[in-house]
Amino acid sequence: MVERVRINGMPVICPAPENLSPPTGFRSRTRVPTELLGKTSSRLYWLAIVVLFSTIILVVARHFLDPDLRAIEKQVTFLLDIGLLVFSSLAVIVTHRLGFLPASRVLELGLLYEVLVGFGLATLEFTRAQVDGPSSVGASSLGMWILAFGIFVPNTPIRALIGAMVTASAGPVSYLLSRWFLKFTPWDGSELTLWFAPTFLMAGWTYFLSRDIFHMEVEIRDARAMGSYSLERLLGKGGMGEVWAGRHRRLCSGAAIKLIRPEILIQKTGREAHVIRRRFEQEARATAHLRSPHTVAMHDFGVSEDGSFYYAMELLEGLDLEGLIARFGPQPAPRVVRILRQVCDSLSEAHGYGLIHRDIKPSNVYLARLGLTCDFVKVLDFGLVKAENASNTRLTLDGTTAGTPAYMAPELATGAAFDSRVDIYSLGCVGYFLLTGLPVFEESTPVAIAVAHVQKDPVRPSLRTELPVPAALEALIMRCLAKNPADRPQSATELAHDLGHLDGVVGWHYEDAERWWRLNLPEFFASEKSQATEALSLAR
Repeated sequence: MVERVRINGMPVICPAPENLSPPTGFRSRTRVPTELLGKTSSRLYWLAIVVLFSTIILVVARHFLDPDLRAIEKQVTFLLDIGLLVFSSLAVIVTHRLGFLPASRVLELGLLYEVLVGFGLATLEFTRAQVDGPSSVGASSLGMWILAFGIFVPNTPIRALIGAMVTASAGPVSYLLSRWFLKFTPWDGSELTLWFAPTFLMAGWTYFLSRDIFHMEVEIRDARAMGSYSLERLLGKGGMGEVWAGRHRRLCSGAAIKLIRPEILIQKTGREAHVIRRRFEQEARATAHLRSPHTVAMHDFGVSEDGSFYYAMELLEGLDLEGLIARFGPQPAPRVVRILRQVCDSLSEAHGYGLIHRDIKPSNVYLARLGLTCDFVKVLDFGLVKAENASNTRLTLDGTTAGTPAYMAPELATGAAFDSRVDIYSLGCVGYFLLTGLPVFEESTPVAIAVAHVQKDPVRPSLRTELPVPAALEALIMRCLAKNPADRPQSATELAHDLGHLDGVVGWHYEDAERWWRLNLPEFFASEKSQATEALSLAR
């Protein structure tokens, strides 16, 4: 069974082989992949520059080299067409330079630009043909424009075909408008056929060329590499990124690659994009400096050739605590104690460096099978980490606050000064959730939840679960949930010590954990022999 992947919290899950989600690749033919969307604005920008300067150069050159052209330079249609080519190109250039449109809107602007330029070219050619006849201009340049646009600007084959056909229709439309409003001399059927048929044929061929190019770019996207790692399969998506299963190209070792989806930065304002990049970099750097075995290990960090921010971390087998409760319900007290003590190990080191996590919650605590050890805890997502003595640099988006309301300490909810004891409060909320299967406060809105953490007293865990909760453990959890930080355990080290000396709590041992995993998560043991065989073959 496939476990849910949490992007913001960095959990990475290895589902059973039959349930793996493959890369989107050729399945997503109804929309442009995000990486290709990011290229649209740049390609349109350069295409508009080519059209703009080509128009200016050709008009100036023909003015001096082609006397026949001077006869139509003063016509309103000629001036309007030149203006259409120039100003539509300038609009695309300015839009790219200012960067105020999201990538999806830029793609729509590109299709409009294709049609406008096509109409301008068709009307120019028709106006010129009225002077010397249809044969004087030769083959229409409209077909070449359609072909160049379809090849140069990435789009789905269907959209490329629609844009090409609408652009090809600019020829007949230009002819009809000229006939109706400007009273131009009508052409016979053979002249019209010879003039317009090649353009529509080229528009049809554009579909097949665009389809092949589109598929090739999708293949390149799916096979792209992140530094020394190649991406093999997409494990999950979230609001701010993707997680891929990857492999080091030289060592052949597995890794989880977390990357920012390009359209996130494209669609955000400059301030929001800056915050997202800073959080991502901060998460990678903070995690890389920590050496606790209970903090997820970082392998690499960088920026790929397509501009994606990524980092590589250890690939974990298991599920996060939110998934654990969703599938198996409240957990016995001895297991809860073992989990909390391992989280304390990670937090103790981080707090020792003056780093506050600020977002301890079930989805950021991963329960893994590491080697032969089951129930091995990994703390994830240091994207909101803050140094205790750091200046108040804002790494939150406007209208948001750091942390998750259901696990947020009162001082964070009110915006008061805080220290590492906010993580102790959040860990108390996690312990409460593990014992009861319920959050400390259940309110209708995030704001109401945050207010409850500030004003309400929590109900004791033993009153909200049918499982036995030792009095000593319950008292310790309630201490962690104290409104006043001075009434909580003063450090993760102190909390770990108190958890290790609770009366009435029998330990959760290695044998207990392995027995539970083999009974409830047998998929993580099914491939042991095949993995060993693969490791031996690689070693040879």
